[in-house]
Amino acid sequence: MLKKRAVSLVALALLAGCGSTTTESSSITYLPPQNCNETRVLAALPSELTNAVYIPMEWQPADGTDLKAILDGGGIACTYGVQQAEIGATVSWVADKDGLFSSRISGWQAQGYEEVELPDVNADRVFVISEKAMNAQEIHSWSANLLVKGNWIQVSASYIYKNTEASELVNATIASLRS
Repeated sequence: MLKKRAVSLVALALLAGCGSTTTESSSITYLPPQNCNETRVLAALPSELTNAVYIPMEWQPADGTDLKAILDGGGIACTYGVQQAEIGATVSWVADKDGLFSSRISGWQAQGYEEVELPDVNADRVFVISEKAMNAQEIHSWSANLLVKGNWIQVSASYIYKNTEASELVNATIASLRS
C-alpha cells in the first residue's frame, strides 16, 4: 500500500510539472555548427546557382574585424556558392559569450548598418547594411548580423539585394544551430 502511494505521489509530481510555465526553449542550449558540411545553408541557395558547393577557405582575418572576433570566439565561418561566378553566401556563427554581439553594434552602425526586423525571421536583434551604405561604399553584397538563441550569426550574400529576399537564407542559418 505504501509503495502504491509513493508511485502515485511521484506520478502526481510528474504530471504537475507538465503544466509548468518553463518553456522548452529556455532549457535548450543552441550552439554553432561544428563544421561547414553540417549546415542547411547550401540547400537554401537559389536553384539558379547550379553546381553551388561549400567552398573551403583558409581564413586569415585582420585584427579588429568581425571575422577575427568570430573565429577568436570559437566560431566558424563558411562560404557556399559558385566560386567561378563569384556568387554565393558567407555565413559565420559564434556563441554570444561575454556580450560579443553587443560589443560590435557601434561599429556596425558607423558602417551604415541599421537595426531592423526581417520578414519571416525570428531573431532577438538584426542589423542589416542599409541600401544607402551599400551604394555609397560600392558594396555588392547584402549583409546582416543577427542575435539568435544566444548566438551571433553573420550572413553576407552576393545574390540578395533587399531584406525581403533574405528570409530563406537567414532561416537556414538559424536552423543550422545545434541544440
